[in-house]
Amino acid sequence: MSSISSSAGVRSMTKTTMSDVLMRMSYELHALADATDEFHHLAFAEDGTPALQNMDFVRATQSIDLTQQILANLSDFAACLAMASPESMVVETQEALSLITLSDLKERLDGRAPSDPSRLAQVEEDTGELEFF
Repeated sequence: MSSISSSAGVRSMTKTTMSDVLMRMSYELHALADATDEFHHLAFAEDGTPALQNMDFVRATQSIDLTQQILANLSDFAACLAMASPESMVVETQEALSLITLSDLKERLDGRAPSDPSRLAQVEEDTGELEFF
């Protein structure tokens, strides 16, 4: 999969199978779809009735719903392509990974960290800390 230079931990050309890259992307898209789905509760008042009086709010809610559906569909699409890709198809991912600015995401896409599709939908309960940016 990925190649790592043994001298001083310097990363050499990163190559992996296309199916692995697509499956990792599918996991990320699935996690985002799940996280976006968590926003649906914002569309309802505390008593459970839809908050339909504010049209801007309704449009934003519809946009959240559409975003969740698109992310879920893209996840399924990438997973299907991953299953259809021959294992012999290898791609160089170093340049593409260099465009990713979020280190955790970069590590997951590179296969250096486990993919957990539910991680974005979970609240950090261990530390109680919230990281804004």
